[in-house]
Amino acid sequence: MRFLLASVCVVASLLFLSGCEPVPSTPPLANSPTIYAFFSPGCSGCVADKALLVKLERAGYTIRRMNIAIHPEWERRYRIAMVPFYIVIRHGKVVLRTHDLNLVIRTVHNASSVQSQAAMSQLP
Repeated sequence: MRFLLASVCVVASLLFLSGCEPVPSTPPLANSPTIYAFFSPGCSGCVADKALLVKLERAGYTIRRMNIAIHPEWERRYRIAMVPFYIVIRHGKVVLRTHDLNLVIRTVHNASSVQSQAAMSQLP
């Protein structure tokens, strides 16, 4: 099982490195999504994603790091088959479940853009 998990992490990290999304430069709004990042300390893909997660956090996004090595019950509870895995929650609803951090970045960036456009349209 660990070999399979390690293999998946290597493939995920190679896919990640092949097409890296830039972190959004616009600051998130107050009600921006929360990103739950499930990881395991021995996962190379998780280590590779860490730098982008730190950039997202510095940009003002809420990141909740979930170590499944410490809490293995989270795998079953949140239906996590392999790490890294991300769940994006906005207004109490799951918006996205994915292994792709680039997709997470696009999702939170698009949500911020849509929110700011809606706020601008409300101005007199």
